Amino acid sequence: MKNAGILYIVATPIGNLEDITFRAVRILEDVDVVLCEDTRVTHKLLEHYHLETKTMSYFQHSALAKVDTIIKMLEDGVKMALVTDAGTPGISDPGQALIHSIQMADNSIPIIPIPGSSALTAVASVSGMIEKEFYFAGFLPKKKGRQTEFKLLSLLNCPIIIYESPLRLEKTLKDISEYFGSKTEVFIAREVTKMFEEYWGGKILDVMRELSEHTLKGEVVLIVKRSDKFKI
Repeated sequence: MKNAGILYIVATPIGNLEDITFRAVRILEDVDVVLCEDTRVTHKLLEHYHLETKTMSYFQHSALAKVDTIIKMLEDGVKMALVTDAGTPGISDPGQALIHSIQMADNSIPIIPIPGSSALTAVASVSGMIEKEFYFAGFLPKKKGRQTEFKLLSLLNCPIIIYESPLRLEKTLKDISEYFGSKTEVFIAREVTKMFEEYWGGKILDVMRELSEHTLKGEVVLIVKRSDKFKI
């Protein structure tokens, strides 16, 4: 194989466009192509930093042929940056499948992370609930397998971080109360880094009672912590 290209995994802002590293901006300017979920969203970021780099859509339901095309371009020496609409690619994100395909293939394409914004670490840092370890559950099942997932999560002896829709937050809190117990502590973050960002927490029954006092819009990150250790 001739000199292969490089795939950069570039973290982008999760709300405030100023939350991006100097290195990330330089990489987005230097690469040949930016792979993105939604070209319209990525164009706003590129325009904000006066970048004119070519974009190519890559999303969760991209055909296998699209993945093969991207890998062939990389093998031919094309430099690419993979971005998500917001945050770090590869974490509860469609880019994971592409990254995995490249890592598992018999090639010499380097994949280099360009770290930056992540709702996961941002919320963990302000919650005061993470001492040394946590479990990241990502998005929970909406219907099938939901009860099984909660039963398994309730066995964990560490804080659990969940990505949730505001439309399902009330239901999820009820499920947590049922499977984890009424003394469980929760922390909720909404619209992280955006204009109407909000953070609050406490005992789950208190949080559920006060839920109507908060605006339930935008993306939500939820941290769950049992008040007692699970005993086998």
